[in-house]
Amino acid sequence: MRNERKLERKVQKERLEEVVPRAEAGTRERLLEKRKEVAASNRAFATSKDDGGELEVRESDLLGEDSLSELKRMKKEQDRRKTDREIKREEITRARMAEREERSQKLREKEEKTMVMLRELARSRFGDGNESHATLNEND
Repeated sequence: MRNERKLERKVQKERLEEVVPRAEAGTRERLLEKRKEVAASNRAFATSKDDGGELEVRESDLLGEDSLSELKRMKKEQDRRKTDREIKREEITRARMAEREERSQKLREKEEKTMVMLRELARSRFGDGNESHATLNEND
């Protein structure tokens, strides 16, 4: 059925082309034709609208049954959502701080291990620091 409609539109387009040929694509005449087609389409849409009568809308539909209680309910809901967002933001902040603290703790541990290793290396190469002071004092 879809293909049938597609073929029918194609046939109608070809017939229209035979009756009223279109201007060459890319020319000024074709641009003007397109503008006229769009304007005609817009006019047809505007006239097809039902603008004869006014739409009757009750105030309760616009404002709710009891506007004051509805406003209070909406305010409470808004505050609750705001509080939920703040709580979620605080949780995210705490999680980030915990991650940061964990990373810094690991870096401190790594640095401490490096320092211990360097001290051991220095002791093995140069001996204990007290011996060098003793030899200096003996030479004086």
